[in-house]
Amino acid sequence: MFKKLDIVIIIALIIISFIPEIVFGTVMGYKYDMTYAEITVGGKVYSKIPLSAHKGEEIIDINLDGHENKIVIKDDTIRMIDADCPDSLCIYQGKISRVGQSLVCLPNKVMIEIKGSFVDDDDVILSH
Repeated sequence: MFKKLDIVIIIALIIISFIPEIVFGTVMGYKYDMTYAEITVGGKVYSKIPLSAHKGEEIIDINLDGHENKIVIKDDTIRMIDADCPDSLCIYQGKISRVGQSLVCLPNKVMIEIKGSFVDDDDVILSH
């Protein structure tokens, strides 16, 4: 049924399929010195909020071009709790806190991305 070469090819493909997990796992596994949420509205940066040092609860109201979004920052997490968009999918995405995660409200053109920065050996701040 299977030839020896078929088995070698299958094993090689299985091994190759794990390469993205190793690469992205390494990138996402950085120990960041600081994490922050970058809020963009219509593709332009609206605000940058440090999350790693944030304590307590803060509410941000975004009212632009007749659209409203309400964002809550609680300790090191951020979430959208209210939006006047028709589907409200952004509200149901929940809270985010890890580098690489994002929340998007397409109708209102609001995006929240968690980013991080760390200091390398040469005291240079690098952002991801």
